[in-house]
This record gives sequence, structure tokens and C-alpha cells, in this order.
Amino acid sequence: MHKNSRNYKKFDPEGAKEFAGIANEIFAPVYPLVAEQMMKRCNVRKGICIDVGTGASNLAVALADMSELRIYAMDFSWNIQRMAMESIKSKGLQERIRFILGDVHRMPFQDNLASMVVSRGSMRFWKNKPKAFKELHRILKPGGKGYVGGGAGSSALSRRIGEEMAKRGFEWKHRAKLKYMKKDHKYFHETMHKAEIELYEIIHDDSGFWIYFEKER
Repeated sequence: MHKNSRNYKKFDPEGAKEFAGIANEIFAPVYPLVAEQMMKRCNVRKGICIDVGTGASNLAVALADMSELRIYAMDFSWNIQRMAMESIKSKGLQERIRFILGDVHRMPFQDNLASMVVSRGSMRFWKNKPKAFKELHRILKPGGKGYVGGGAGSSALSRRIGEEMAKRGFEWKHRAKLKYMKKDHKYFHETMHKAEIELYEIIHDDSGFWIYFEKER
């Protein structure tokens, strides 16, 4: 088992299929909204974007739909690859989105490659967050921008998803334990300091909990 997935079964073959179904159905409205917020904040429309912890690639597809970005959709699980590729192919985006197997702690990309790096929902599973952020910063071009964290894009949409998940029998109420709170800001300030990232902002509002950062020019 991959070190990031210890005690976490979501990405075994059966779990990956279930995860993709949830992402494609219940969470479908989330990705365009979050992608729009990312694009508005980062203001990057061209170049290379890396989506870390892409899952079924829904965020990568949403970003491609509203930009000219070439996207590497990266995940640590082979089991999710087929679902991701199906999603990419269904949108006719095979030429612009490429699935990559990779670990956020040792990303398979050269220095100064990407104009933008994003992630929704994977940060809470990163075993060593300072190391992961250091890697994200390494692969960004000077002036490149990152936007990572979690959230549904709005509290109203989050409530709707919670209601739908509950209807389908998922233990959604326990997700509160996974959400970052105001008290966690200090931890993330320390994390960014350890990662040697100076240009960053913690966003904790109706859209969710996100960290926006830039690489110095």
C-alpha cells in the first residue's frame, strides 16, 4: 500500500470505482465552481497546470474547459487511472490532459515547469505537508501560482452535497473531523515557513479552506 493511503481504502479497485461515481454525480457541481474561483484568483489561462490528487480528473477537466491550459492530472493510485481517463476522453480532452502517476512528496516533474498548480481535497492526506508544499513550489515557474485545499466552493453547495450523501447512506457527518478550522491557521503558517514559501495567503471563507501561494520572480 502506498504510504499516503495507509488505513485509507478509497483507492483500492472497489473504492476507486465508488469514489469516481460520487465525484461524477454528487460532487459534479463543485468542480466548475472551484475551478472558476481558482482561475479568478490565479489569473493563469495558458501554460502548464498540474492538478495534484486529481482522482477522477473532474477538476482538471473543469479547468481545461475554461482555459487554454495543458494539464497534468496526477494521482498516486493506479486504480483511479481508468476512471480519470474515461472522464478525460468523454470531454475530448486527451490532447490537453495527461494522467500522471505520482507522489506529492516526490513529484515526477522538473524544476520551474508549471505556471499553475492546484489541488482540491488531497491536502489532508499529505503525510508531510511542508515537504509537499516545497515540492509544489519547486515545480512552479518564477511567478507561478498555486491554489490548494478543500471545499465545495460555497456553503450552500456544501450543505446540498451533505444532504445528498446522507440520503445515499454515507457517513457524511464524520467529515467535520477532517475540515480545517480557524485554530489550524497557525499550523499552516508554520508549514509554509518550513516549506520556505514567503508569498502565500490562507483563504478560509464560504468557498472552503485554501492556501494560495506564488513563486518569486
